[in-house]
Amino acid sequence: MCGRFNLRTDPHQLAETFSLLREPIWSPRYNIAPMQPVLVVRQHEDRSRTADLLRWGLVPGWAASLSVGSQMTVVKSETVATSRPFAPAFQQRRCIIPVSGFYVWETIPGQKVKQPWHIFPSQSPVFSLAGLWETWTTPDGTKVETCAILTTAANTFMSPIDDRMPVILSPQAVNDWLNPDAKTEELQATLLPCPDDWLAREKIGRLINSTRNDSADCLTPC
Repeated sequence: MCGRFNLRTDPHQLAETFSLLREPIWSPRYNIAPMQPVLVVRQHEDRSRTADLLRWGLVPGWAASLSVGSQMTVVKSETVATSRPFAPAFQQRRCIIPVSGFYVWETIPGQKVKQPWHIFPSQSPVFSLAGLWETWTTPDGTKVETCAILTTAANTFMSPIDDRMPVILSPQAVNDWLNPDAKTEELQATLLPCPDDWLAREKIGRLINSTRNDSADCLTPC
């Protein structure tokens, strides 16, 4: 799936990759977890793009509490167009979540502790994950912007480790996903497992297991 990820890509490179209006303010993060701020690329009415910090864990505007976001960090692409919490955002508030790599924990037969894997791009510096965003208003009127990552069935590369994976978009699919005029059928056509050769993986140590750890040591192979 995608319960944790890292973003180590240089802000200048992010601005070039996603045709951003300006370079984002971002320092390398190695262990980004749900409910934390994440960098999100959005396209505006004038077709310009910016990268902004949103809270990871989507909270629909009608939700009673911000805590709902802890249960909505990822969204199944197969049902996103018809699911009540996500359908409005699918139609109107799509985004890209840049990721330098993400983590998956493999269940090992006979072992109580799972093996963490770092999944990272084999051909580019950053993955473009399909995402959704929403705005939730607190009782005192403060607006909180939140987001979620779309997932799909695992491809052949990922399936030995997990049966789900994030939706990773090609540069053309990024344009399609952010296009405000895209039809539902066109959008759903982008929500497929990426080719196997886009991915590389490496076993890493269990330092990544704790969200308190957020340094390059999290990527140390084991």
